[in-house]
Amino acid sequence: MRAFAVIALAAMVSACATPTGSASVRPGMPVIAADNLQNRLAQDEGIIAALTQTAATGAVTFAPGPVDALKWLGEQDEFPDSKWQGHLVAVSCDGSLGAVTGAIQWGAYPGYYTTIWRYDEGAEDARGQWRWVVSHGDGLAKPRPAPQRALTQAASCDNIPAPAGMIGQSGQSEDGSLRYNWTYTAGEGRTVTVEIWDGAKFKTVIADKVAAGQAE
Repeated sequence: MRAFAVIALAAMVSACATPTGSASVRPGMPVIAADNLQNRLAQDEGIIAALTQTAATGAVTFAPGPVDALKWLGEQDEFPDSKWQGHLVAVSCDGSLGAVTGAIQWGAYPGYYTTIWRYDEGAEDARGQWRWVVSHGDGLAKPRPAPQRALTQAASCDNIPAPAGMIGQSGQSEDGSLRYNWTYTAGEGRTVTVEIWDGAKFKTVIADKVAAGQAE
């Protein structure tokens, strides 16, 4: 019966697999459907298989720092039985990127999760058309209250600024007492910040901001 449910849900995902953004009658539906299918796969085939089958190449999870999800999943023996329920889905105007957050249960332990989903035009099967690129979660003392149905937040298609195209880099000393970060966008210029540890917290000692178009 569970296998039949997975097949039926996969068919539903396939039927609405192409991105549907803010202009759609039901924006975000394919994203929450992909999340629901992943949950069904976890019940039917196990969470490691479900996460592996639906992950994008280069997907990131946290254990506890950021790790290559596919590599990390391949090194795991087992997970506690888990199931989750999406409470909120956010979707871009063009429907190509979405996020789902909600409640998760690791056995008897409640928690929350957030997963970023990306539409993969090169995919050949229903499971592969939506792939998760980032996923994380944490435990909670009490379960998140569930809405009657998943809420949808759709990005506006009006006056969207040009994509930032931000690049940047962070680094730190070997002992971790000094760290730096720089960012650059063509529209906003660059920032360079340096922080040092003062015994209790990091404090910013340099905070440079240079307008776009200015050379070194």
